[in-house]
Amino acid sequence: MSELIVFLIAFPVVVSGVLLVVTKGNIRNALVVGACVVVAAASLITVFTFGNGNALFFGLPGGVTPGHLVLVMDAAIAVFIVVVSLQNGRVVAPIMAAAQLGIALYLDLGGHLPDPDPSRLFWFDRLTMVMVLVIGIVGPLICIHALGYMRDYQRSNPMIRGRRTSFFFLLFLFLGAMFGLVVSNDLPMMSVFWEITTICSFLLIGYTRTEETIGYAFDALNMNLLGGLGFSVAMLLLSGQPDGMDLARLTAGPAGAALLPAIALLCLAGITKSAQMPFSSWLLGAMYAPSPTSALLHSSTMVKAGVFLLLRLSPAMAGSAVGMMVAFVGLLTFLFASMVAVTERNTKKVLAYSTIGSLGLIVGCAGIGTPELVWVGVMIVIFHAVAKALLFLVVGTLENRLYTKDMENFDTLLSRMPRVSALALTGIAGMFIAPFGIVVAKWTAIRAFLEVPGFEGATFLIIMAFGSSLTIFYWGKLLIKILSMRSIEPYERSVEDRVTRYEWFAEIVLAVGVVGIAAGLGWISDHVVGPYALAAFSATPRVFLNLSPAMIIVMLVAVLFLPALALWASRRSDYDLADFYTSGRTANAGHLMGAALGGTRTVTLRNYYLEGVIDGSLVFRSGTAVCGVILAGMVLVGLVVRA
Repeated sequence: MSELIVFLIAFPVVVSGVLLVVTKGNIRNALVVGACVVVAAASLITVFTFGNGNALFFGLPGGVTPGHLVLVMDAAIAVFIVVVSLQNGRVVAPIMAAAQLGIALYLDLGGHLPDPDPSRLFWFDRLTMVMVLVIGIVGPLICIHALGYMRDYQRSNPMIRGRRTSFFFLLFLFLGAMFGLVVSNDLPMMSVFWEITTICSFLLIGYTRTEETIGYAFDALNMNLLGGLGFSVAMLLLSGQPDGMDLARLTAGPAGAALLPAIALLCLAGITKSAQMPFSSWLLGAMYAPSPTSALLHSSTMVKAGVFLLLRLSPAMAGSAVGMMVAFVGLLTFLFASMVAVTERNTKKVLAYSTIGSLGLIVGCAGIGTPELVWVGVMIVIFHAVAKALLFLVVGTLENRLYTKDMENFDTLLSRMPRVSALALTGIAGMFIAPFGIVVAKWTAIRAFLEVPGFEGATFLIIMAFGSSLTIFYWGKLLIKILSMRSIEPYERSVEDRVTRYEWFAEIVLAVGVVGIAAGLGWISDHVVGPYALAAFSATPRVFLNLSPAMIIVMLVAVLFLPALALWASRRSDYDLADFYTSGRTANAGHLMGAALGGTRTVTLRNYYLEGVIDGSLVFRSGTAVCGVILAGMVLVGLVVRA
């Protein structure tokens, strides 16, 4: 059965190599679509084969072990980073890459790396099942969407024409590395896949090769290499511990004092990869890359690697000072990111801050470490992967047609692009419209925070309340922009006709996925997420979510109401503009109000971004400083406890 796992990892890697040499567009398109179908089918087959609920461990076919191959891969990654960095005059990344390679050489050639159990290289349980489905379904849909998006993107950017071969090569290599990461139980093997995702994200962010994007790419590389260095030092500390490289045994229960420093460093790696403060800026830089890159990094893969590791580590850090500091970093990131998102006009950045905030909730839940909060964290992973991927792809479609990311230019979008608007509304419904989406998870989190003893529980509750109110503000703002309508000319409606079939297919399938999760929310909780949360903590059976058929119907109505209403309203061809009153003075439909001495004043209600109320830049810097101090304390506490 291990052949399935090997195929899941190896097939996207092989396809990526083939795509690197295919230059004809028609052949590339057919190859990408065919490969995406195979990856999705392989993911489903793997889940149905291993997804019986029990944690399964297995090795490579024939009982072989990676041997020195892990060291060879570490060396190849380090050489690549050093060469590329020095070519661009960068020195920080090579230093960290060399340090990681030095640790790998010491462990492997120095005989300090224990031989892995050949029957426990891979670990497949319900959390793995969720991640395999996210990567194997959402990831290929993003690749298919990219076929249409990149055609129009490169028409608008002729200076980078011809690089689509490397773009799709990186997408599929990225998927293969992510599959390897989430099924690995051996830490050295996981670290190789961890760094491959770092390299791929670096190259994808710097795809356009402008001075600006190269800078953002190296920011991402430096921050993720810092996390990778933490991963390597953690393995160094664990090398002397029995079964220290076996992730399942390492996280089977609360970690002792000897293991806490390594747990803290692994948490640091997860926090950097999931773009928590003070490392959030690398994910914001990804917004300047093509939208499929943003969707891939923000929804289904890159950032999910970080929270996946933290959810794995949750039983080990539960009840410790390290876990509590991880929780504070996550929840404060949620609060600060939500506050900054209110001030943003760039729609992709709003989605990025929303992603950082949602990931902060997952990190906070993992840090506290109870079955209820791990349930919340995994549910948010599912909601976020599908709904946010849909939103990023829709925004990419709009960007290619309207040539803007400014939210102010999305006014009357429903009149101009009704079908795309309906898809966007489905994604927004999946993110925050009660009783669906993350609202369900947030409500459960609030209940769980009430059970946390001491001032921490009350603090977490306050953070959740304020942060959640801010998310309603920026989602509601985008909702109003999309729903506004006016009379339009036929040529304005024709813009939607230029959306490619690849984009339509990916976005419609994701929208159907949002509805499907709404319909199956109770089943997902009872048969997948709930049992995993109980098994991770060896907890007594309990019910996490009670949903009657009537509640499911209400949920489906909630998620379908706005898109259906929008499509119905968009069929209107004319609108009556009515005069209105402002403080007793008549104002016309053009927003002109009668003033003193026969003059007029323009009525504006445009401070949707709280200008003069919230300084987004100051808030971001403050959050970075606060969370940075907490992270430093987390590592220090781990070392002190061990001492």
